[in-house]
Amino acid sequence: MIQPLGMSPEQAAKLAVHTGMDLHDVMSSLQQAPDLDLLRLRTAIDHLLQSPSRILAVRQHLHVGQEVHFWNLRDNRTQHGRITKFKSDQLLILAENPAQYWWVPYAAIQLDPSQAPLPEPPKPLGRSDFALGDTVSFEGRDLIQRLGSIVRMNQKTATVSGDGHEWRVSFALLRHVVDL
Repeated sequence: MIQPLGMSPEQAAKLAVHTGMDLHDVMSSLQQAPDLDLLRLRTAIDHLLQSPSRILAVRQHLHVGQEVHFWNLRDNRTQHGRITKFKSDQLLILAENPAQYWWVPYAAIQLDPSQAPLPEPPKPLGRSDFALGDTVSFEGRDLIQRLGSIVRMNQKTATVSGDGHEWRVSFALLRHVVDL
């Protein structure tokens, strides 16, 4: 790809995406870019990939136990695996052949629009399903799983204490934790 005069590598990459140019041509242009411009471009891409709206757009189509295809950054290839755990900016996948666990960013997940619909969510739990002292977990607004014990129960919410913090959580968001 010939980079027009006065066009930064970022603008050239943007033009390539919008016009459907070949990735090989974009890479050839980037080879000639100064290191500082490449660093600025990498930072901009990292910010885009870590955007909460992008992460949530992918995450809403995923659930624990789901089989997915993902881009393995270390091996530079697509792999197949099963989701085992979520974090706010990445998820843990048990890959096949060989069986290994990988923490991957949400952007590495290849969403398949023809996937079967998600399983029906379990019926929401209510106040009568919990008692003071129960060990429970819930997913916070930051998409991190929290663990604690119920210390107070109101009509619609429970106060959960754990890790030196207290949260007021709707009963529908709580899950029982079984200690084996």
